[in-house]
Amino acid sequence: MPGTRPALPDTTTADFQAEALAEANAFRAKHHAPPLVLDPALNAYAQSRATSRSEQEALGAGHTGLRAGTGENIFWGGGSEALPGSEAVKSWYSEIDAYDFSAAKFSGSSGHFTQLVWKGSTKVGIGRASGQGSEYFETYIVFVFEPPGNMQGAFAENVLPA
Repeated sequence: MPGTRPALPDTTTADFQAEALAEANAFRAKHHAPPLVLDPALNAYAQSRATSRSEQEALGAGHTGLRAGTGENIFWGGGSEALPGSEAVKSWYSEIDAYDFSAAKFSGSSGHFTQLVWKGSTKVGIGRASGQGSEYFETYIVFVFEPPGNMQGAFAENVLPA
């Protein structure tokens, strides 16, 4: 689907990625998942996804066009400056309140949380696009994961209680 406005600029930096990765790995450690490792090719892909997501208002672009074999978490926020990666990670992690560990299955209200702590995901790419949108300063943060999480029938062994 073509964008409806110009893409926001790439505001990904090594410091941004390191801060976001540290926050993600701290939450993963609570759930007995190994630390994610930044992957250069996935970083480039995450950045391209953040830029393309920013071509539509808020989260209007969704996960359209995501390549097979890759999981994705997308964050959108407004403010006066580019938001840190920890803000996205904390937002995704807050979905833990909607996850039923005893049912161990996918739920749309906890899918960002389960992908974030998915034990089988080992590599990540992190990208950010931010700038002045139509009304205010906007930030899009994308994490792409490989192998992807949220696989049917695999929740019990991949999403562990803290």
